[in-house]
Amino acid sequence: MELDLTGIRIEATDAIKSFTEKKIKKLNKFFDENTVCHVTFTDKSRGKHRVDMRIEYKSRTYLAEENTDDLYTGIEALVAKIEGQLRKDKAATEKQRRTGIHLYRKTRFCQRRI
Repeated sequence: MELDLTGIRIEATDAIKSFTEKKIKKLNKFFDENTVCHVTFTDKSRGKHRVDMRIEYKSRTYLAEENTDDLYTGIEALVAKIEGQLRKDKAATEKQRRTGIHLYRKTRFCQRRI
């Protein structure tokens, strides 16, 4: 997965870049190599940093944002949120696959093949 880091009124230092890359590696098992992950850091306003993450993959967009005092805890929270969205999406597609197309229609007295 490719990583695109943007700092708004803040510089994305090497420490932030390496920490973000390390945490994003957890999501590599869900995505292809060509997938781009956009992470935006915003300087403290109203006492908190804002961290946003956007991943676009196969016509789906996964978004997460966090307002936090510490950038590192914000990045960890974003990865957890994206993982939750992925698990929810996976469960929904599995449920749709299980209950999707029915070969038989139940009537009141018998089953007929459609």
